[in-house]
Amino acid sequence: MGRPASVGRRRKWFRARRIATAAGGTYDEVEYAPLLDKEFLQITRIAVEDEDSDPDGKIRIYVAGHGYEHWIGEEASPGAAILYWVVWPTFLVAGEKVVARFTGVDAGDNLVMYLEGWIHDYPPAPGAPLEALAEEVE
Repeated sequence: MGRPASVGRRRKWFRARRIATAAGGTYDEVEYAPLLDKEFLQITRIAVEDEDSDPDGKIRIYVAGHGYEHWIGEEASPGAAILYWVVWPTFLVAGEKVVARFTGVDAGDNLVMYLEGWIHDYPPAPGAPLEALAEEVE
């Protein structure tokens, strides 16, 4: 049936948390910008929250770093201290970052983004089957 997906390549699980203190402008952002060289990230979960108050606007999540904002999620009228999730895979390569944009937050609020997923070798090791890079996510 072929080789197992782990043969010929390396992947490691990662978890990250980023916190920013809101300035209270039009919008405030929390960024996750890993230094990637010979790897890419497969982010399997992103969660965001304003720990302190209800934003008057919305929370948007996007990938930046390739000339435009690639939007991947939005929550209108979010509540305080409630986690909002994006659970489909998002991929990052060198030069890209994930950004959570909070609109209408109060100055001094703690804005938080949690991420987890896989760090993969790139390019795959010689002889690694290409289908090994594809995984089903529930």
